[in-house]
Amino acid sequence: MEGSLTLRKAPDQWLGDCPPSSAPTTDPANAWVSVGIHPSQFPGAIAASLRESLRTREMNHKFHYDTPRQALRWLRLHEAFSPARTDPNCHQIYHQAFAAAAARLREATEIQVISLGCGGGQKDAQLLEVLRQDLPGRRLHYVPADVSPSLTLVSRDAAMATGLTAEDCVPLVLDLGATADWRAALEPALRPSAQRVICFFGMLPNFAPSTALTRLAALVRPDDLLLFSANLAPGADYAAGVERIRPLYDNALTREWLWTVLQDLGAEAGDGGMTFRVAPCPEGSGLLRIEAVVTFARPCRLQVEGEFFDYATGTEFRLFYSYRHTPERLRILCDANGLTLTGQWENGSGEEGVFLGSRRP
Repeated sequence: MEGSLTLRKAPDQWLGDCPPSSAPTTDPANAWVSVGIHPSQFPGAIAASLRESLRTREMNHKFHYDTPRQALRWLRLHEAFSPARTDPNCHQIYHQAFAAAAARLREATEIQVISLGCGGGQKDAQLLEVLRQDLPGRRLHYVPADVSPSLTLVSRDAAMATGLTAEDCVPLVLDLGATADWRAALEPALRPSAQRVICFFGMLPNFAPSTALTRLAALVRPDDLLLFSANLAPGADYAAGVERIRPLYDNALTREWLWTVLQDLGAEAGDGGMTFRVAPCPEGSGLLRIEAVVTFARPCRLQVEGEFFDYATGTEFRLFYSYRHTPERLRILCDANGLTLTGQWENGSGEEGVFLGSRRP
């Protein structure tokens, strides 16, 4: 569907609301969609973050999802390689996790699903469908949050296809990496009367181990549920397991998607080559991650709003990283942040896990 944004400054510093004259019509092609935009995704903040990425030669992950073209390329990659899309067993473990969450929500009369880094919203839609079937009569609300306006709208559509109304879907655009207090940032969309399910699917690999679970723990109330996924290293040998899944990243679709951000800034196809390598966590956590690094084969100049960034031949630029976890390491991280895991499900290959947890009182 097509959505239009009419932006205005709001007292809570969010943007995004439809003017009175733009009330939705019965014609979807002419309907307006309200999307809240957090200051972390205001134009000045985006430009400053991009400049910082180019100065440090370490790309902020959000710039791989920032434009409609990037979002579409990511969705195509996700369909081709994500176990959640290619492995029927993976679909099953998500269903089991969602059913377990529904069983914990039987006393709730109103439920709000908040998806941080919603992506295309397929898992969120599956969760909403399970909640609707297992808990009939409950009022359901949905908050898809992402750095990409396009992806929040795709997720909104997926949720509405399960039966949610436009009134119950509140898309939000924000940079989780640049926002320390997630509860304060989300406050305009939170419904105090609802029991919340906080979803964090596909996001954990792109956060430093000391960051994501700390911020999640501050957001989750004692009666809320936390559902998150993690990319796992299969097998008993952690290092060998990480090496084994490298082809999931080292492929043409991933290269096309990751190269897009440099191409949009002025890089040409022959300016550099991309390699994928396994590297230790810089924080000394013991975790390993897969990194995508571009090495410039000739001098390259990138531009952001009239400011130039020059890279000499041989300069390395890290475009992306993805941590691989194990269930045991995740339990340690959760416990250190006051979170208790009450359920875990892994697909047959051991490459993906879904976890259900809550905050300790």
